[in-house]
Amino acid sequence: MDDDLETSITHAMPAAMKMALYAAKKQNFEILKYTIEGFDSLCNNASMLKDFEDQDHVSALEETTKEFAVLETQLAQYKQQLDKMEIMIESGELDPVMIDKMIDESLVEPKMNATKHEFYKRFCEKAGIELEQDGDEDVVFQQSESTRSTICPVTQLEMEKPLRNPSCNHTYSEQGIRAHLQRSKKCPVAGCPQKLSFSNLERDVEMEVLIARRKSGAQQQRTQTNSASAPRGYSDDEAEDEEYVVD
Repeated sequence: MDDDLETSITHAMPAAMKMALYAAKKQNFEILKYTIEGFDSLCNNASMLKDFEDQDHVSALEETTKEFAVLETQLAQYKQQLDKMEIMIESGELDPVMIDKMIDESLVEPKMNATKHEFYKRFCEKAGIELEQDGDEDVVFQQSESTRSTICPVTQLEMEKPLRNPSCNHTYSEQGIRAHLQRSKKCPVAGCPQKLSFSNLERDVEMEVLIARRKSGAQQQRTQTNSASAPRGYSDDEAEDEEYVVD
């Protein structure tokens, strides 16, 4: 009876591990999205404070930026361990000791220089803080935010539910890439030789935040434009004065 139970558990373990792994990855992406959104709001505040020369608050935001940088790095570290674990599960080599080790390693706070992180560089750009440029690194970073396209290379429309190909880092709309995969297994970006499969694609939360930010900015601009172009209303006093004007 014990042998039968152990056999049943052994057979059920891979499926159970896959479910747990899927949940962990989903949670990791959600936390990453909240992290990026939080940092995005911080940068907006830094940009406004720059005009008021409020050094105390800028310094506080700078320290918070470093914490965001550490958190983002730790999330990336955690995802790397999940990817390794996924390979182990797919191969059928379930080693509890190794899995525990991977989990422990993923929870270790990374030793890093937060001022080298992209978050910190972007914060300094928004806050008007000059940084010493390290080669072309800063130039490349400053261009990445403004030039990254939100247009799907398949549909040529703004992406919805963006998915990233880890092999080449290209991102596509979910609906578009599903349709493309029915015709070709090659990345649809011109000149990219990478192969792809839908199961290997992962959620691009950075693109999700970028699209939401641009939509919000466009909506605010439309609102301001409409307000500026709307005909000026008259006050009650002005209307009364106009009514009794005699030529």
